[in-house]
Amino acid sequence: MAAVKKKRWPYVLGGILVLLVAIVAVVLWRLDAILLKTARDQAATYSQKLGRPIEIGDISTKLFPRVGARIENVVVGPAEGEDLPLAELKTVDVSVAAMPLLTSKGKDIQVQNVEVSGLTVNVLRLADGTTNVQRLQEKWAAQQPKEETPEEETQPTDLSGVHVERAALTDGTIRFVDRAGGQQARELAVRDLDIEVKDLRVGKPLKVDLAAAVLAEKQNLKMTLQAAPLPTTLVPTPEQVTLKAEHIDLSPLGPFLPPDVGLQAGTLDADWKADLGSAVPGGKGPTKLVGVIKALGMKFAGSEGGKALDVVLDTDVTGDMETGDLALDKLKLDLGPAAITGKGKVKGLLTDKPAVEGFELVGRNLDPAVLAEYYPPLKKQLKGMVAGPIGLDVRGSGTQAEQAINIAVNLTPVRLRVPDQLSKEAGGAMTLNAKLTGAAASGGALRFDAKADLDGVDMRPGLLVNKAPGQRLDVAAAGTYVPAKTGSGMTVNVTSMTLGALEDTVSGTATVSLAGTGKKATTTFKAAVKSARLDADKLLMSEEEVAARTGGKPPPASPPPEDATRFNGYRGDIQFAIGSLRFTKMDLSQVTGVVKMVDDLITVEKFSTGVYGGKVVADGTTLRLGPSPEARPFTAKVQVQGIEMAQALAERTPKQVMTGKFNGNVDVQGVGYTPDKLQQTLLGGISGNLLEGTFLGKDLVSSVTGPLSKALPFASKALKSGDVTSLGADLPFSVTIKNGVAQLSKPITWTRPEAAMSFDGGIKLDGTLDLTGGVSLTPATIKALTVGKVTPTEAIPVGLKLTGKAWSPEVTGIDVKPAATTILKLAGASVAGSLLGEKGKAVQDIITGGQDKAKADAEAKRQELEARANEEKKKLEDQARAEQEKAKQRAADEAKKKLKGIFGGK
Repeated sequence: MAAVKKKRWPYVLGGILVLLVAIVAVVLWRLDAILLKTARDQAATYSQKLGRPIEIGDISTKLFPRVGARIENVVVGPAEGEDLPLAELKTVDVSVAAMPLLTSKGKDIQVQNVEVSGLTVNVLRLADGTTNVQRLQEKWAAQQPKEETPEEETQPTDLSGVHVERAALTDGTIRFVDRAGGQQARELAVRDLDIEVKDLRVGKPLKVDLAAAVLAEKQNLKMTLQAAPLPTTLVPTPEQVTLKAEHIDLSPLGPFLPPDVGLQAGTLDADWKADLGSAVPGGKGPTKLVGVIKALGMKFAGSEGGKALDVVLDTDVTGDMETGDLALDKLKLDLGPAAITGKGKVKGLLTDKPAVEGFELVGRNLDPAVLAEYYPPLKKQLKGMVAGPIGLDVRGSGTQAEQAINIAVNLTPVRLRVPDQLSKEAGGAMTLNAKLTGAAASGGALRFDAKADLDGVDMRPGLLVNKAPGQRLDVAAAGTYVPAKTGSGMTVNVTSMTLGALEDTVSGTATVSLAGTGKKATTTFKAAVKSARLDADKLLMSEEEVAARTGGKPPPASPPPEDATRFNGYRGDIQFAIGSLRFTKMDLSQVTGVVKMVDDLITVEKFSTGVYGGKVVADGTTLRLGPSPEARPFTAKVQVQGIEMAQALAERTPKQVMTGKFNGNVDVQGVGYTPDKLQQTLLGGISGNLLEGTFLGKDLVSSVTGPLSKALPFASKALKSGDVTSLGADLPFSVTIKNGVAQLSKPITWTRPEAAMSFDGGIKLDGTLDLTGGVSLTPATIKALTVGKVTPTEAIPVGLKLTGKAWSPEVTGIDVKPAATTILKLAGASVAGSLLGEKGKAVQDIITGGQDKAKADAEAKRQELEARANEEKKKLEDQARAEQEKAKQRAADEAKKKLKGIFGGK
């Protein structure tokens, strides 16, 4: 029995293995079916999106000893009106080592082979001149969301566990089929396209080889890209590019290029190699360009007289951006009639020991308009902006003790038309001259000294600077440039700068440092500028001048900012000192200040100036630049001393409003700059004292005594002292600003010999008055008014309202009846006293008792008018609150809609 059992165990084990194999076969069969169904479902989805059928023939998988997949016969078919598929793919093979993948729980991914075979792409030019590729791009663009949310910054993916032994595209073909010519279709192809990458892993250099037969039977194009050892992200840093092309005829490709190119003929030959070094981000070491690229006989549709353009780049150039080395053993760029040639060497330009050896870089016949005769699309791209030969001359000069590179750019013969910015006629002065030297003396790496003459430029098309051709505009700057020793960035220290504009000159110093990249980029700056005199009104265009150039139309509005955080990373301050400044018809003197910037927050740390015979200090004022102009919040903190009100208001009102000197404080905040926005958002207060003030345009005493005189039945005389009202020697006041209305915190009162006055209410930002109060006529005034008939023992009040614009006020709501009644009673008492003697005193007392009633009536009237004003004020506040609530509700509704869209709610 033991022997029998021993003979059975191989059969049992074999049966188990057969069963396992069967189970694995069933699992793979079902897995293949599931993957194929999933892939075909995705293909159907994209077929709908792209408007062309997508088919997948088969998918097969392996699980051991390699995890692999093979995809066969993938076809991206033709869209409507096309007779060829866009792309066909025979096979895609992927093979991954199974054991490392399993034992590392997916962290060690060893891809042994990825190969794409038999790829054919058909570029079809249709009868209307478009291609199927263009149609696909347009269809895909239409599927993309119109508003893309900014990508959040994430940590780089660590791909150190990925190793690709080989990835390749073999036997690829790109066919170009032209059906625009009718039944006889032209066909050409890029065949035998091979791309291969080997041993792709962290720490290993990357090499990509490309070879193809471009419009030929054998391979005539080879390109190699080499990169530095790969980091953990596997994102390559290119180090070297090699290009070899053997007489490729480009003319058959013309119909398949964008129509505006219009290529008709040309050939390409190349034998060129570029060692990129530190010229690319993350690269290190020198950059070297060696070889020749020739594009000869390039003809384009519409070229003048069928001219052919020869483009030849012949280089043997070596440069090192870290040290400032540049060797032009050979540099020649021919662009038809134009050319740029260079020779010579520069050593250590960014060190303290620069050396220049016969350096020369010269441009000849660099006229974009002439080049456009050979290449017509350039004319469309230039849009008539540039015409005329550009002068370029860079030469090394100096002795062993002091060497330099001189740069001269001459645009004087050039005609410029830059829309909405500037223009210049040929012959108008426009030059740039710069000198670069080592900066050992100042401790920097590179010293520069540059001057620009822009006298021939017309800046008025920009609708900002009122500088015509022939007027002075020159810029000079000198300083040092220091590149960052590690990573990206630089520091520019401008030790002197001068701007000459029209008749004024501004000078100063500045420092700017750039560091970091992306969202971690920082810009740190510091500047100090000064000027003895600056007439900004003459330098900047007025609204009338802008309207004259735009035909009365408002200038185009600036597009809203795309990113409210675009100023993040900015840090710095600007100091300024201007002896005399003319700005918006204001003559300011001794303008000094310090403005600080942190991200988008602008803070006025110090500001003072003399203006209108007094002084203004605005320390602590702030503004945020991030939002669009209509949504920018601000706070204004201003201290005022001795301001002449007549001067301050003269340019802002049609007529004079007030005289006197103002001392006080302005503390307001708001959002936006326009009157409409400020009427909704401006909040805060103004407090101070008006000294020796006079309210012009209305004599409040005569405005009251005139109607009162007419109301009296006996002969009387209204008082007239001119259309002015004295406001006393010192008039304190305080207003609270809300919803665009400056409301008096408490009534203002002042006394004149003729009367005592008191008013409450407010004034809108547009200058509309809404004041309620009264004028209490003194006994002397009543005596003069009644021509001596009545002399009361106390003042007699008259209620009124002050409305209309401040420069053209209106006195309304005058109720003289109580005052007239009081005067009549006093007049009767006076007559009774004179006729009855001692006996008339009782009658006089009875009659004069009406004076108190008149006062009470006048006070009641004043209170009635004040109540009405308060009621109107409350209505305005209620309306404003209602509008704010509606705005909040609209914003909440919009937010809910967006959230519903994000989360798929209904």
